[in-house]
Amino acid sequence: MGEDDVLYKYRGIKEFRYFVDIVLNKRFYAAPYFDLNDPMEGHYLYNSGELDSDVRDLIKSQKEKLRICSLSKVADNELMWSHYAEGHRGVAIGVTVNESKHAVVPVDYDGPLQIERVGIHNATAQEILSHKLKVWSYEEEVRVFIRNKQYVDVKVEEVLLGRSMSKQDIGFIKKLIASVDESIEVKGASSKYD
Repeated sequence: MGEDDVLYKYRGIKEFRYFVDIVLNKRFYAAPYFDLNDPMEGHYLYNSGELDSDVRDLIKSQKEKLRICSLSKVADNELMWSHYAEGHRGVAIGVTVNESKHAVVPVDYDGPLQIERVGIHNATAQEILSHKLKVWSYEEEVRVFIRNKQYVDVKVEEVLLGRSMSKQDIGFIKKLIASVDESIEVKGASSKYD
């Protein structure tokens, strides 16, 4: 990833206070891995007898110290709009992340990571949490990992308005953005199917 790559967070606006928090405070919430929506999150593979309970406990402890902000490389993914932005009634917030302050890692969709005792090191938890099942590949996810805080600082570059958003919500969002930071571009979402 590059410093200038714009990444996207799809959000509904039913919980409008979260959108306002993102825009006003230029930050995204980072969740512990066990709060994410994939039930296989944080799972890994190992050969029977190769990792004793102390090593497994160490890995679990490492994973629990990390927090994750999930973003997408793409702004025009219909499934993402449907699943995370209230069926195009929400927004996709385009941001840049300072990679010198945060670990920004593209997700590999090759299933749970296979680890060996000889390969255990401090980055193991982050590596485990950077692998997902292929079924999730449509998300084109990039993860921002942090420790010891709940929010990832971002620069909001643009706000894409869902194609099914009400005129009232569009007007309110445009007015809000203009009063907070005029450099943030506000525009309608496009579709690769238009």
